[in-house]
Amino acid sequence: MNETGSFFLTKQKDKPEIGFTTGTCAAAAACAAARMLVSGIAVHYVRIMTPKGIPVLIEVIEPSITDCGSGHISAKCAVRKESGSDPDVTNGVLVYAEVTLTNDCTIDIDGGIGVGRVTLPGLDQKVGCAAINHVPRQMIDECVRKEIGAGHGARVVISIPEGVELASKTFNPRLGITGGISVLGTSGIVEPMSQQALLDTIQVEINMRKAMGYDILPVAIGNYGKDFLMSEYGFSVEKAVTSSNFIYDSIRMAADSGFKRILFIGHIGKLVKVAAGVKNTHSKYGDRRMEILCGIVRKLCCSKKADDVTGQLMSCISTDEAVRILKDADLADKALSEMTSRIHDNMCRWAGTGVQVEVIVFSNVHGILGESYGAKKFLEILS
Repeated sequence: MNETGSFFLTKQKDKPEIGFTTGTCAAAAACAAARMLVSGIAVHYVRIMTPKGIPVLIEVIEPSITDCGSGHISAKCAVRKESGSDPDVTNGVLVYAEVTLTNDCTIDIDGGIGVGRVTLPGLDQKVGCAAINHVPRQMIDECVRKEIGAGHGARVVISIPEGVELASKTFNPRLGITGGISVLGTSGIVEPMSQQALLDTIQVEINMRKAMGYDILPVAIGNYGKDFLMSEYGFSVEKAVTSSNFIYDSIRMAADSGFKRILFIGHIGKLVKVAAGVKNTHSKYGDRRMEILCGIVRKLCCSKKADDVTGQLMSCISTDEAVRILKDADLADKALSEMTSRIHDNMCRWAGTGVQVEVIVFSNVHGILGESYGAKKFLEILS
């Protein structure tokens, strides 16, 4: 950190403890390119604010300004992705942004070479759109608008040339995203993913809630869960412990720390795995979401209808899309109730005798999908 609060992630530091997302890279490059358009001067560093509230000062690579003719000028530059202490396949790739001013006062954001394009429903972006998720899009929009002012519009094209080759090493082909990788990130920051470090952090958060006198421990899987708590219930996100994928470990640590009542809230995409007894929901341990839902469907209806619905489920790329299929088949209420019951039973079994666990399962698209009997009562007490 420097005295202004920004931190530097440059070539001189080989392994920073934290890095930044492809979304932050795209926003920083777009910011620098927009600034060059307005000033006519090459930009070599840019400072932006991440959604997590951490400002970053990032090196700008290959800045250039081009006269496109007919009075149109574009600016282009790149930012190198830094994944921090736990680099992923995108670590070190160059994320480019090219910005051209327009006269319609809107900011149009699209993907160029190496940025995937959505071909199937149920993802963050609609079919046909570049796989630039909504948080990075908002970051890009805000950064560019700040530079060009209200009187202009801009066309922003994000490209990641190495993304064409890297896409095969990600889940994108399986998700129906073709031609490249995705521009992602909800916090803008990539934090170290050491398993023990994460478990230690969860334990510290649990200890803090215990010391603060919490009688019920609220646990959310991640940012989506915390955002849902706030939007749906006005529940302060600061109250909830973040479990990440460590569902079983979080429940056991809470029980071992003396909590007798635990409220767990999470997205169906993670919690559906718990219905089958999966203790860690990280994708590296397998993706059994649709198989689990298919098993529930087969228990609930006749073989002919089950064959039809399960065939559709197995072609899904997201649990939001799976819920839609269940709704269309008039099976959502029963199937999701059965799923929630299984999740609840497994969590109670993991917690052990004398610990009451309640659960809320939600979807960003469909809202609350299931809740155990005492979940609302726990929320009333916590709020």
